[in-house]
Amino acid sequence: MKHLSFVLALTGCSLFSNGQMTGPSAFSRALTPARGHYKTLAALSPKPGFSSRDLDSVQWPLDKKFEKEVLSDKPAYLLNQNLDDFQLPAPPANSSEQTHAELNYLLELQKTRTPEDIRSSLYMSNVFETPSDAGRSIGCWAAPQHLPLLDSLFSHIIHDADFFLWLIKFKWCRPRPYMLDSRIRDLEPSRAASYPSGHVVYAYIHAYIYQELAPDFTDVFIAKADAMAHARQIIGVHYPSDCEVSRIFARQFVTKLFQNDQFLREFAAVKKEWVSHSGRAL
Repeated sequence: MKHLSFVLALTGCSLFSNGQMTGPSAFSRALTPARGHYKTLAALSPKPGFSSRDLDSVQWPLDKKFEKEVLSDKPAYLLNQNLDDFQLPAPPANSSEQTHAELNYLLELQKTRTPEDIRSSLYMSNVFETPSDAGRSIGCWAAPQHLPLLDSLFSHIIHDADFFLWLIKFKWCRPRPYMLDSRIRDLEPSRAASYPSGHVVYAYIHAYIYQELAPDFTDVFIAKADAMAHARQIIGVHYPSDCEVSRIFARQFVTKLFQNDQFLREFAAVKKEWVSHSGRAL
């Protein structure tokens, strides 16, 4: 119990008399509402029939051997969770009004994207942020070797996220945008189904974890994740709804991590490490 009190102090949580945790951490953080084009597109009907119903038969091809191989590697933290524990919307039907509008949105981005838009979007898509990168972005100049616990924590987090991300992709097998509209010129080879975006899932997971380490800089971390979502649309590989469900999933996933005893113990040590090397009181 003494050790648990130490964990709770570092994570900003406390205990009710019945032993349940509460506090201002990821336990209680709500997903911010969709806005901009995400909100506009989500208001359209996701039901089939707006355009040719033939489109609804188009799916990303499912490789059963690959599916079995990927899903044989079970989560570390969320071993007792399953996909039904996440409240995620189904992707809009291929022939729906929403998908039709999303494809037109991507075509408009394609028409107006500049060489710099393309360069920066491809760069962002291929360079994943490290803990030391995140620290430097907010003025904490911790070298990578100073944050081994955080590096290790993220490797375990992504291991768990991969499992559920693939479960979602295999469940829906949503086709990539170019498969529904040949006018879309995607700028990156696609190796998996479209829904959700792995890049965007990881970007928001990183943002929500860093939010717990340096809450004063939440806007910085979320802005980077938002930029990743936009980058994936700029290069034509994801619909806006792919990116929005990635944000929804990431928020729920991180919340579940902060309800896991093993994760909480490891995060307590990570936060102590972060405070020690950040050069500022968090």
